[in-house]
Amino acid sequence: MDFKAFSTDFAKEVDGTYDEYDDMKSVFIIPLANGRNQTVIAEIKEHTDGRQMIRVDSRICKLFSPIKYSEILAASANFIHTRFIAEDDYLKAEASFYLDNLNEGIIKEMIMEVAQVADDWELEITGEDIH
Repeated sequence: MDFKAFSTDFAKEVDGTYDEYDDMKSVFIIPLANGRNQTVIAEIKEHTDGRQMIRVDSRICKLFSPIKYSEILAASANFIHTRFIAEDDYLKAEASFYLDNLNEGIIKEMIMEVAQVADDWELEITGEDIH
């Protein structure tokens, strides 16, 4: 997969923007409803088992925010790709999958779902459009 070409085409398709971090990592600004935007990072990297994977993530809020963990865990039952993680002092929405089992359509779904979930919960927890 030509990740740079994919990133360029995807950003145009969703009327968003992307910055190429390097050949394996892209940072997208995804426009969402009500004039909101969400920053999403997509990265191709090696999994601990040696296989290539794609990881998509987006910050929701700092971990010290008033997070209702039982609510977010219950909500995650309705997601197809996304899960919640705690990383670098942030609550994040994240999706990952082995690259050899994916096509571009599924990667697009992953990016859009992570963006929407992160934005929905950012608004729910903080009441703001931070990330």
